[in-house]
Order: sequence, then structure tokens, then C-alpha cells
Amino acid sequence: MEIIFVGIIIILVWLGRTLHNIRARDQEEADKKIAFAMWAKEQRDPHLVSLVQNLMNEGRFTTLEEAALHAKQTLNASSPEPRSSSHANDT
Repeated sequence: MEIIFVGIIIILVWLGRTLHNIRARDQEEADKKIAFAMWAKEQRDPHLVSLVQNLMNEGRFTTLEEAALHAKQTLNASSPEPRSSSHANDT
């Protein structure tokens, strides 16, 4: 009989810890979504917001700051002006 009680206590402790971990993970995800929404409202470039959102959804970055920094570097590296070969027009 005592073995059954010990087994039940072990299962209840395991269940409590598992539920606590799930709740903590869900809260962390909700906090990330809120932080992203607040950050996105402040941004003026929709391409940056879209790129950061895609990077976060792909799981390539764990924090919003890392994804935003990478996205800004990527957008700044790409030239906004179309590249033309001026040497071809000189002939």
C-alpha cells in the first residue's frame, strides 16, 4: 500500500513540475510576442519588421535584438540604388 502512495506522490510531483515548465515556456513566448509588437510599432520600415519577423519565426535568432541587428545589417548591405554598368555606356 505504501508503494502505491509513493508512486502517486512521484507522479504528482512530476506532473506539477511539467505543468510549471509548460506555463513558464508559454509565458516566455507571450512576452516575446508583446515585445515584438511594441518594437514593430516604433519602426518606420515595414521591410525591417517583416524580415525580423521571418528570422524569429525560422528560429535563427533567439532574441529580438539579435534578429533586428542582423536585419538592419542585411538591409544596409543591399544597395537601394539599382546597379548599372557605367563602363558599358561609355563605349
